[in-house]
Amino acid sequence: MKNKIKIAFIGCGHMARAMIDGMTSPVTEAALKSNGDKFVITVADRHESKLMPIKSKCAVTLDAKEAVEISDHVIVAIKPQGAEETLRALDLKDKTVISVMAGVSTDKLAELTGAKRIVRVMNNIGASVGESFNAYVARGMSGDVERIVIEILASFGLPVAVKESDMDAVTGITGSGPAFMFMAFKAFYDEAIARGFSAELAKTMTVQTALASALAVEGADCELDCLIRSVCSPGGTTERGVSFLEEKDLVGILRGAISRSVERSKELGAK
Repeated sequence: MKNKIKIAFIGCGHMARAMIDGMTSPVTEAALKSNGDKFVITVADRHESKLMPIKSKCAVTLDAKEAVEISDHVIVAIKPQGAEETLRALDLKDKTVISVMAGVSTDKLAELTGAKRIVRVMNNIGASVGESFNAYVARGMSGDVERIVIEILASFGLPVAVKESDMDAVTGITGSGPAFMFMAFKAFYDEAIARGFSAELAKTMTVQTALASALAVEGADCELDCLIRSVCSPGGTTERGVSFLEEKDLVGILRGAISRSVERSKELGAK
């Protein structure tokens, strides 16, 4: 008989739906089956329209208390601004609470939930394809509970334990990072369209360039500056483009965007 891992989601926004996509994928289900496990997911949200896209993948309800009552692990995927009102209304003291709310510390989660087993996670939109960077801080974990938490996080990405003091930085780099990457991709896509390529081909060109670049970084045995230089022939096309980007301080602009995201994470944690 399968070990049913009963999970409740509180909130069904974009991030929750991305996680559910990863957790219910055939790849995840096959991996769980090999361990004798099975996710049983119930998702609660006050807005029925948010539940509609995932009704075919898991159970849904408008009643968060009902979802919590029938689950052992509760994933909190709501806006941090609404955390206090929502969490204080739920009986979470005997649950494993897994929060993906930006800026909310494990101390604050313990205060709001009364739970002894708490996991703070910073993931990203890559969860929908099983490739999220899942930084996490855990307290009160032991034995089988810790194994299940890792299994949950691994179902939609790469679990990486970090210090809580690093979570704001992680939020800016990997949590907000995909949006900054998407903006860079948009520049490639828009320019391809402007140059007369079809939307389909423009997307393929952008995706393949991004994919090839990411794999090159992953497999490289040298620093990023070395990789940049390796593409720049003296007096060539890439060198001219890179010179333009250096002139506009693209790296500084992107680092500034990350820094502002980190600052916002700290602000949310201070409230």
